[in-house]
Amino acid sequence: MLSRPWLALLAALAFGVAMSFGSGSALQVATFFLINVLLAHSVNLLTGYAGQISLGHAGFFGVGAYACALLTRDYGLPLPLALAAAMALASVVGYLLSFPAGRVKEFYLAMMTLGFGMIFYEVAKEWTALTGGMMGLSGVPSPSLRTLAVFGMAVGPVAYLWIVLAIVVVVTVLLHNLIRSHFGRAYCAVHVSELAAGSVGISEAATKRSAYTLSAALAGLAGGCYAPLVAYLGPDSFALSRSVEALAMTIIGGLGSLPGQVLGAALLTYLPERLQIFAEYQFMAYGAILAVFFLVLPKGLAGMFAAPPRFAKTHAVVSLEPTPIRVPHSSGEGPLLRVENITMNFAGLRALDEVSLQLERGRVLALVGPNGSGKSTLINVISGVYRPSAGRVVFKGEDIAGRKAHEVSRRGIIRTFQDPRNILHFTVRENVLLGAHRLYRHGFLGAVCNSRAALREEAVFLRRVDEMLDLGGLAELGDRVLGELPYGTQRLAEVARAAVSDPELILLDEPAAGLSDAELEKLAAMIRRLRERDLGIVLVEHHMDFLNDVVDGVVVLDSGKLIYRGDMDGMRRDPEVTAAYLGVADEESVRA
Repeated sequence: MLSRPWLALLAALAFGVAMSFGSGSALQVATFFLINVLLAHSVNLLTGYAGQISLGHAGFFGVGAYACALLTRDYGLPLPLALAAAMALASVVGYLLSFPAGRVKEFYLAMMTLGFGMIFYEVAKEWTALTGGMMGLSGVPSPSLRTLAVFGMAVGPVAYLWIVLAIVVVVTVLLHNLIRSHFGRAYCAVHVSELAAGSVGISEAATKRSAYTLSAALAGLAGGCYAPLVAYLGPDSFALSRSVEALAMTIIGGLGSLPGQVLGAALLTYLPERLQIFAEYQFMAYGAILAVFFLVLPKGLAGMFAAPPRFAKTHAVVSLEPTPIRVPHSSGEGPLLRVENITMNFAGLRALDEVSLQLERGRVLALVGPNGSGKSTLINVISGVYRPSAGRVVFKGEDIAGRKAHEVSRRGIIRTFQDPRNILHFTVRENVLLGAHRLYRHGFLGAVCNSRAALREEAVFLRRVDEMLDLGGLAELGDRVLGELPYGTQRLAEVARAAVSDPELILLDEPAAGLSDAELEKLAAMIRRLRERDLGIVLVEHHMDFLNDVVDGVVVLDSGKLIYRGDMDGMRRDPEVTAAYLGVADEESVRA
């Protein structure tokens, strides 16, 4: 199975050599196939990884095509500079589109991107002075007409094939590096659960903007390569059918797979050439093909021929000796966390009623109470999921009430959820590594180019991940896909993900639920190790025996009100707690 980048590069080189000996029409179709690979990569980045559906990629493709055509024809700009300008202009359009697109989801997102594609088509058709309207834009320097030159050197069909092939290879390698970096993991996290992404410091809005911008830039590059190939641009080249074709290539190849985009582009480039008789029924054909793939091959062609994608640079960093990195924790004065008179209303229902508590460093505070008492609501308020109706959440002297979840996380507050929010197609190691997102310091260029600093930083966090996997008894499962493992393992992996982020405060929402006795011992060991690092821990839990061994204090809520604050022994003797939560049986056992 295809699993190494050099296999793809070798196949690309063999393809270029073979096509170089073909006829003029074969060279043009081969070049068009490579352009389709670029277009499929752009859709796959946005839809396959970031989970943002797009039915308007023909618009980005057209922006790049017209920009390159006009710059080379009317201004004599060299092709490399024209391609760079096409990418830049398309990326600006994608960035602007990301703002309204970030406010809608699913069906509405698809309709909004479809609207963008339709608007571009109408602009291209009506703006005669710029695009030529329905008459089209002709006279574009082209290798087939021997009118294209690159820095004074004439470029024919064979040379142009090699130029586009080189672009595809470079783009594929850079995307491979990007997807295995913390940027790629952020795209996947936003795709799977925006709430969980925010809990480890990933900004949902910024990640979506990044995906739209980069995806549009790649589509613009594809369009820029397309303009010289055909030498003539008309609006019909950028109609809805082109957007549908691009999305179909991505799905057929396999969402979330780089080799899959090559396979999908090959199928939908060469198959229509053999089935011209069905040209009038292309939408029906695309629909039938997609239906078959959804039913028979849900992972696309990549599911048959390519190894599952991975999202960490585990092999690239083996030879490095990383320098340990640790985020400094400011000691400050006063408690680490103060919750002051927090009230939370939901449409007239008061879930929290003036709740106050505080937590010191190196302490574990249990938050208990019956179901519906407001425990998880309080966790959501502290972690930035909810803005409180009244009151303050003071962390290290700063009022953070109402700040967004990723902003709270970046300040050092990390949480888990009642139901584990993991990325099930990630391995255990990749899931835990996601927790280190807020700690990365290298930028986009370092990630895509695999700079030494970027690889060294990745090595640091991979080493930290392995230490946490050892502590949680997950070391032997590090390379297993998490979705194939038991619930208890998924729960422990989520706690390990929170711990690896080097937080100052961890909020654990029922982490012991569903764990076996052996898994409970592993969880207790992880909590004790975190407490030794001078962290504060808030632990929501119903498992009283487990709490006995790990907590320093307990707070009890009932119907949104705080009814007890103290130690575990005092809680068991408190009559109000007994009546509201522990029950008569526990009261009698205490008296006995």
